[in-house]
Amino acid sequence: MGDVLTPDQLGLVAKLKEAVSGVVQAHDSLKVFCNEHTYVRYLRARQWNLQKATKMLNDTLQWRLEYKPHLLRWDDVKVEANSGKHFLYPAPDKQGRPIVMMRPRLEDTKTHETQIKFLVYDLEMASAIADKTGVGKMCWILDFGGYSLSNAPPIKVSLHCNNILMNHYPERLGLAICYHSPTLFSLTWRAVSPFIDPVTKQKIIFVDKGPKEQKEMGDRFNMEEMEEAIGGGVKRFVYNKDDYEKLCRKFDEETEASLKAAKEGNTVEAGKVSAGQGGVTQVTVTAI
Repeated sequence: MGDVLTPDQLGLVAKLKEAVSGVVQAHDSLKVFCNEHTYVRYLRARQWNLQKATKMLNDTLQWRLEYKPHLLRWDDVKVEANSGKHFLYPAPDKQGRPIVMMRPRLEDTKTHETQIKFLVYDLEMASAIADKTGVGKMCWILDFGGYSLSNAPPIKVSLHCNNILMNHYPERLGLAICYHSPTLFSLTWRAVSPFIDPVTKQKIIFVDKGPKEQKEMGDRFNMEEMEEAIGGGVKRFVYNKDDYEKLCRKFDEETEASLKAAKEGNTVEAGKVSAGQGGVTQVTVTAI
């Protein structure tokens, strides 16, 4: 992640950490969640305004205590993973960010609560990978092939998902590709886009069919690693639920290990501040 902080910014990180220390130290799951990069992300999301960042982080901590994303496991969401409607793609983008591949046409369930849990589960896993590799952010590819009214989510569900992403996963989205979005999607976009902050909106790229498509994708992805359905060189790519289960169960084991370490007081923060040079400080990544 390589966050370079000025002395003033480093002071704000310390103040934010102190402001939420009471609730964080009272809950093992929050000890795991709150590393140095967490504080930096929330401050950046609020333009380094300590008061606003404190409120935002406190709201997230309360949400995490109530929603309990740290307790979500594969067995809780596997019913949503049959079709491959979204999953972590087995290759990163050119900046090394994990890719969450989404295909709305493959929506095959009707329980919105479980659908949202599965999305949160994948966000948690992508965030963990982003922290472990040091990139800090993720990439989304929304492949709109076959998108129709029958598989389009209700506007209220889209707004709920947007609220979760904007308020509880700030500074996590590095790029979102809307690939071949149809006119129908414009209705959803008009409803949701006013609630997306301007910085995040700049990260959303619409890639349409045409002469610019190859360059737009090639600038951002190693296309020899991407599947043919989005213009890549991997032919006949097939989502395999059994393989995805292996990845998810490994993530579950790592989550359990982190929670156990926090309970025993042995947590090593994923993000740690170290001294820098020339009036700045470098935030480095240390594996849990």
